[in-house]
Amino acid sequence: MNTSALESLASASRERLIEMSVAAIERRMADPVLSDADRARLTQAVKDHAEAGGGRVLGAAKVVAYSWFNRLTALRYMDAMGLSGDYGVVTPAEGSGTGVPECVQRARGGEFDRRIGEDVRARAAQLLYVNRDLDAYVLLLREYFAAWHQVMPGVFPEADDWTNLVPPADLLSAGESVRADIVAAIGPNESGRMDVEVIGWLYQFYIAARKKEINDAGVKIDKNTLAPVTQLFTPHWVVRYLVENTLGKQWLRAHPDSALREKFGYLVTPAEGQEDQGLAIANPEDFRVLDPACGSGHMLTYAFDVLWDMYAEAGYPTRRIARLILEKNLHGADVDGRAAQLASFALTMKAVEHDPGFLGRIERKSQRDGETSWQGPRIVHVQSVKLDELSPAEIADASGDGVSLGMSQLIEQLRYADTYGSLIRVPTGASALFREIAHRIESGQRQQVLGGADSEEWLRAADMCEIVEDGRYTTLIANPPYLGMRKAKDPLKRFANKHYKRSSTDLCTMFIERAASLAQRRGAIGMITMHAWMFLDSYRELRPWMLSAMSIDSMAHLGTRAFDSIGGEVVQTTAFTITNATSDVDRVGVYLRLVDGRNEAEKDVVLRTVACEQKHDIRFEVSPATFAVIPGRPIVYWASRQMLNAFEVGVPLGEVAPAKQGLATADNERFLRQWFEVSADRSYMQARDREDAQASGARWFPYNKGGEFRKWWGNQDCVVNWENDGNQIRSFVNSENGKLRSRPQNLDFYFRNSVSWSKVTAGTTAFRMYPNGFIFDVAGTSLYANAQAKNVEVLALVNSSVVFNVLSMIAPTVNFEVGQIATIPCIEPGNFNVAPIERLIEIFRADWDSRETSWDFARPPYLRGGHSLLQDAFDDWYRRSCETAEEAQRLETENNRYWADVYGLADEVEVDVPLSRVSLTYNPRFAFAPTKGAPERSEEEYRWLHYQRSACELISWAIGVTMGRYSVDVPGLVLADQATSLDDFRARVAESRLEPDDDGIIPVTGGAFDDDASRRVKAVLRVVFGAADLGDNIEFLTRCLAVKSGSATVEFVPPVIPADPEQALEDYMAKSFVADHQKEYSGRPVYWSLESPKGTFRALIYLHRYTPDTVGQVLTKYAAPFVDRLKAESDAIGHERDAVKGNDRKADRERARFDKKRAEIDATIAEVQGYIDSVLQPLAQRRIHLDLDDGVRINRLKLAYGWRSDLADLPQPAIGAATTDVKRGIATDLKWARGEIKKNNVWWS
Repeated sequence: MNTSALESLASASRERLIEMSVAAIERRMADPVLSDADRARLTQAVKDHAEAGGGRVLGAAKVVAYSWFNRLTALRYMDAMGLSGDYGVVTPAEGSGTGVPECVQRARGGEFDRRIGEDVRARAAQLLYVNRDLDAYVLLLREYFAAWHQVMPGVFPEADDWTNLVPPADLLSAGESVRADIVAAIGPNESGRMDVEVIGWLYQFYIAARKKEINDAGVKIDKNTLAPVTQLFTPHWVVRYLVENTLGKQWLRAHPDSALREKFGYLVTPAEGQEDQGLAIANPEDFRVLDPACGSGHMLTYAFDVLWDMYAEAGYPTRRIARLILEKNLHGADVDGRAAQLASFALTMKAVEHDPGFLGRIERKSQRDGETSWQGPRIVHVQSVKLDELSPAEIADASGDGVSLGMSQLIEQLRYADTYGSLIRVPTGASALFREIAHRIESGQRQQVLGGADSEEWLRAADMCEIVEDGRYTTLIANPPYLGMRKAKDPLKRFANKHYKRSSTDLCTMFIERAASLAQRRGAIGMITMHAWMFLDSYRELRPWMLSAMSIDSMAHLGTRAFDSIGGEVVQTTAFTITNATSDVDRVGVYLRLVDGRNEAEKDVVLRTVACEQKHDIRFEVSPATFAVIPGRPIVYWASRQMLNAFEVGVPLGEVAPAKQGLATADNERFLRQWFEVSADRSYMQARDREDAQASGARWFPYNKGGEFRKWWGNQDCVVNWENDGNQIRSFVNSENGKLRSRPQNLDFYFRNSVSWSKVTAGTTAFRMYPNGFIFDVAGTSLYANAQAKNVEVLALVNSSVVFNVLSMIAPTVNFEVGQIATIPCIEPGNFNVAPIERLIEIFRADWDSRETSWDFARPPYLRGGHSLLQDAFDDWYRRSCETAEEAQRLETENNRYWADVYGLADEVEVDVPLSRVSLTYNPRFAFAPTKGAPERSEEEYRWLHYQRSACELISWAIGVTMGRYSVDVPGLVLADQATSLDDFRARVAESRLEPDDDGIIPVTGGAFDDDASRRVKAVLRVVFGAADLGDNIEFLTRCLAVKSGSATVEFVPPVIPADPEQALEDYMAKSFVADHQKEYSGRPVYWSLESPKGTFRALIYLHRYTPDTVGQVLTKYAAPFVDRLKAESDAIGHERDAVKGNDRKADRERARFDKKRAEIDATIAEVQGYIDSVLQPLAQRRIHLDLDDGVRINRLKLAYGWRSDLADLPQPAIGAATTDVKRGIATDLKWARGEIKKNNVWWS
């Protein structure tokens, strides 16, 4: 099956159909000849499907679009199977050479399908005669829909359905046509058969764009967004595993010698020597199968195949089987009407696949006898319905046996059925009760309440409740929706916490709990879900309940990449089958570990191979008693005996070093900053405790927020507003209800030294030491031992491969929760030596502080050694970086070996550490590790990439020296407070070899000014390395800047010396520096570039030296003089042009050359002058005030757009207009800020 073609079809069709449907609805509603009845139906539909924030008719247009897509898809499928009619309904006649549907071609010649009545034939013929082909075709389609409605009411509407009023306008288009695209994309497979799976794929791909829109918007999920965001088509091999090990197994228990056993390729051989507790079902009519979240019906269509074989084996006549399966055996429910339509159609087509005469018999019987008993497959669209409250007396009278228990709750929950779906718990007898109420209304025995539910609504409720009634099903199979409740809105979130407390973390686990009440005792349950419930602490209450109330028979643990259609590492799944009966703690389940398969195909092959083998290295037979050894009972079925022993003899780490979750500010943009954004004199980096912090009077304090993969030391770059003991955060409440929004927890641990890790990772944990002075975040979760020496020991343990293996069992996700870390078994070592770990901490601390984005940065590391040649300095730094990385690698390997011996796991865990995983910033093998699948780099490439990074950092430091942020004479920061000046620098650096720029403005104009950026960089190099080798150093510096890394297709080539090194340096300063600076400073740059739209004029300013006069100085000292110089240059060229004598061709060419050059300069003048007139001068007049406490995002926007409450924003940003990355960053910040303003969340000055 070509799923790529199906994806293209569904995506393009959705957009086109919605666009056409919007136009069609608006056109029809404005049509004066539209009948009153049709206008009323269309108006009501628009009202019923209105979307908040959407266009007036957009919601209705989406319904029209998917309805027509479903119908055209269904008709194409039926055409291909020869079912739709005497002629192709959407498909052209074979060999016709035209794209016109066969039924239209035939109608032109007076030939009509037998289903088309005489009246319609006459009207269609007349329309075709006057060339109204589209109207004729729509008329025929309505007749086909009405005919097939009798047989497939869930797919095809009645003739007067409102969606028929607005068909796609391109149905017969010679060019683009959704119908024609569907015909081209859907057809028989290689064996000449139609594959009903195509229906499910089209459904997934149709809503994929909507799913992406919702996910990208980051909105909370409600009833309108639930279906698209949770839809995921189940691969066929997973469906087979689930069906064969539930439905199939129930048949085989009663028929152990059945020939079907050989057909069940995914049947898992059970553990030997224990009694089978599941149901044995001998009569196929006794099966009751439910998919409570059926989507497009893939589970049920394969269940149909299996049931057909069972009926056949039991000797049933072929003519009876399909109807028995559809009416007695298979049931489905879904909150998405599109899915319900397609599931119903897919099952009907599956019936025809097995029994080609099935539909014809139903159709003939309907026409002959007026049969009304056939309602189609038992698939229900779960919709909200508002019923009247019933008194206990009325319930008792109507039901006869009194089913009042839970009835009021059910009626209330049905009001939100489109959100709760099959999770609504329906007591036995509810469906019969509702049908009786409907009968009494229809017969006049019960008066319909004014504004209350009519008989149709009671019957609709009865149909839904019948399908999801408790205890009805022998077999339940499902791929339920995956949705963390953190992403959900009320009422779903409230419903989950109230009715599914133990499983309320995710929708899929709530369905696990619901399955236990839907299935009969000893019934079979098969599901594929996210695997997080097996391990995470948030499911701590669910697992013990599952392991005792149910019995896990088998599990295919799939991990990542089980769904090729979504890819990546995000969705990690497990498929399992359960007997709905109390489990003995020693009862063994079979677990198949398929997590290493790289794609669906690999996992499929391995599953089929391992399923039938009693002995295999990825097959595990484990009892619930085994899981009880580990706190929280994670389902770590693959744990070795020695690993389990560690849990039995070890002490939970949380008892040695309590694991704590930190501060949740509820608004990080308001309360957090990168440390370099704010004023140094407003920050206090070494608070001993809360009292010391409060006494300091400071506003900003170090904040541990987790961060990237890095061991031992680092990720110290944030600060938090904890002024006055966190008064603003601790009193941060919701303005609407007064509830505290922030969560300041574990305050007694603030400012204490700790061992910390990032809560969310890319799959590998990394623990770091944090000294005194830090507040910690919910994502910077931390361990607190009672002594520093113990912290070092804990750090050594948790950074070992032993703990990596432990965590791969108890937390094989991207989240590492406090509860999981606290359960790590801690075995006390006999002779722990702190020296190697202290050395690792020292190495990683020095590495962290080598970057200027560390607040303890002193000076660039390559300035050590007194080298006069930059190449020697960089080469020495590269050598030291490699030697340090190798030392850290050796120490980490020794640490792994030590703990492996302590835990007795030397033969089980990997102790060697690859150099590429030594997480030092300046370890070339880590910093420049090739991406997955790319070839290994050469030693030469690593060296040059390291040189390139050093070159960029050197230039950044040189600009910092020029601005006064740093000095060549003293280490660390110099000017880092708000609005600091040259006098402040002189007060701190008594004797300076190189003073900073007097105004803190550095022009970047290609050398037009004496203090131009490239000249400033050279001045720093001259002072640091000496004047004698300046030329060589500039050549090497610009050679480093020119490095281009290799790739899978391009081999690395060392850079050569630029033809003009001076120009190369100027180009870097103009085109790359500010973008590199923004990236290095995590999107919060402290140097900003005021620049004209094309970048002809640029001037760097330093945030911490900015004053309201700065822009005026840029204008008067640089921008205006720059224009004057350009004008003088233009005038000089004009004089040269006028001096050209003669009228011959040579003179004309010379004058043309001068004209062209002058025109280029004049265009440059116009660009810069336009920037001055429209941006720079108005901005200078506004004298914008900045407050460093507001952070870079707000301050840069203030200056870029000249934000003042009394004036409109500037027409274009003053900053970064010619630098793509900076321009994009500012646009992102502006979008965010506007969102905050819209939410009335303006906290800045």
